Amino acid sequence: MSIASVDAEKIGARSFGFPVWGSALLALAASTALTFAQAQKIWSTGAFFDTDDAMRAVQVRDLLAGQSWFDMTVYRLDPPRGVFSHWSRIVDAPLAATQLFFRLFLSPETAEIATRLLFPLGLLGALFLLSPWFARVLAPNASRHIAVLLALLSGENLTQFVPGRIDHHAPGALLLLVSLGFYLQALDPRRARLMLAAGAAMALSFAICLENLPFFAIMLAATPLLFVIDGARMQAPLAWLAVALATACPAAYALTVGPSRYLVAACDAYSSPYLAGLLVGAAGMGLLALLAPRLLDWRARAIAVAVAGVAAVATFLLIAPQCLGDPLGGIDPLARELWLSHVTEAWPLWFFWAKKPATVVAMGVPVLLALLTALVAGARSGGEARRRWLITGALIAVGALGGIFWQVRIFTSVTPIAMAALCLPVAAAAESLTRAFSPLTRALTAAAICLAVSPIGLGLFAPASATGAATEEADAAGGTGKKLEVGECRKPEVLSRLTGFAPARVAASFDFGPYLLAYTPLSVFSGPYHRDNHGNRIVIDAFLADAGAAEQILRQAGADLVLWCPAETAAFAKRAPNGLAAMLSRGEAPAWLERREIDGVGPLQVYALK
Repeated sequence: MSIASVDAEKIGARSFGFPVWGSALLALAASTALTFAQAQKIWSTGAFFDTDDAMRAVQVRDLLAGQSWFDMTVYRLDPPRGVFSHWSRIVDAPLAATQLFFRLFLSPETAEIATRLLFPLGLLGALFLLSPWFARVLAPNASRHIAVLLALLSGENLTQFVPGRIDHHAPGALLLLVSLGFYLQALDPRRARLMLAAGAAMALSFAICLENLPFFAIMLAATPLLFVIDGARMQAPLAWLAVALATACPAAYALTVGPSRYLVAACDAYSSPYLAGLLVGAAGMGLLALLAPRLLDWRARAIAVAVAGVAAVATFLLIAPQCLGDPLGGIDPLARELWLSHVTEAWPLWFFWAKKPATVVAMGVPVLLALLTALVAGARSGGEARRRWLITGALIAVGALGGIFWQVRIFTSVTPIAMAALCLPVAAAAESLTRAFSPLTRALTAAAICLAVSPIGLGLFAPASATGAATEEADAAGGTGKKLEVGECRKPEVLSRLTGFAPARVAASFDFGPYLLAYTPLSVFSGPYHRDNHGNRIVIDAFLADAGAAEQILRQAGADLVLWCPAETAAFAKRAPNGLAAMLSRGEAPAWLERREIDGVGPLQVYALK
């Protein structure tokens, strides 16, 4: 049975008169139940569970305290000059607005906590509504209820949409889904005006982060390629996409980039080379649309498209040739070795196979199944449906390759698309297995298949590591089976005990930075951010240096406190066995550091420079 021929809605809850918004509400309730413990912890303690969420909260607080909209400097990070963040106010704005509303009847602290709980919940609700919409864009007969269930089982609700998650990843994933959905519809000349919505979502995504750039590059390249194939039929989609890019991209740029930075070429953020390349590309598409009636031969169209494409790429390279490679290429080599190489979301997926094969299976298999689905559906379909499936398959392929061989966090953006694509094979399999049974049986069978092909389901049943995490923890704790977690040193009830030292400058390892900024009025030198090369090198050089040199480095930087957690990674000590970090890990301290005994800080070691 062809997956495109199944009346999949018969398999869903519609058979029982149940609306899709009801399925979305049930999915939202299930997600809330699964993450209730974390939500409760945030509400009662204000805890952060991710460094980026803590830093986002600091950024929003600074905005509400009067810092300029265009001033993205975090002044308490690497003081006194601070670090200019590559993050966007597009995410700060709804967070700040929600806090201002809650402040009408709550304290500022409680208003922030309420916002941190409501923001990801609202985005998750949007995911459960957008997923069935996008599934129907791909295939009009797709079951919207299966799409909601697959979105629930995608694991996004337990990662990027979890309570307290206020980073840019969830908004970025939703904007990609919206942009692709409108774009695929706008390929039909009769609906070409929808390119305006696709372009607006694309521009907002650019302004938030560049992580979706590879996916948008596929969409932007596919449009002129289809023009080569179809000729004048693509005139309207080309023209409306050109208008969308020419208006939305500069608008998003003006909204988020200050005038003093209009000509700055930043590889890691929406900046002048990206805007210039997009505008030249938009102009090229506009010219192609105007010339469409004259370009009657596919060879002539191919030459015209090649000229337009070369012009757009050349513009980008002439302004910032250094941006052609890794956007994090400017990170200090020692910071890359001692910090970034230990950040799991920056690992390629294949790195996990040795210790966490379940992660590889759970994240990789659903995306690869979706890619196979898109290719098969594209091969068996025709006309607009074929184009929709093949372009979606190209995006899934880019996400799969990027996640497997570059950084696993790319799966955040591609997984919602992949889950929507799996609606049809799930429905086809359920229909084939239960054709002679009741609608309830078909619905339950579809649910079981959803579990079998989803990240959450595969994560539950995939094989665990052969070595086992428990063995590693026992070894790390000297065979006791109990391991001290570094998170115990970063709890709000621990770090808040240091408030009395303000406005001290603190030297601590990378991940301490955002939590100290969020829980205390202290300043820090280092943080898990690639733009903080100067502050990170102060801490790196001091922790690797011998006692005498470390003192000189820290005094010259103006440090007041040194923090050390016994559960810190051994990277510093391994690289410099005689360095300051190695001494602190052994419980030793040089004479110029005075241990401060503070009630309630647990294992955290606090030292003041004498």
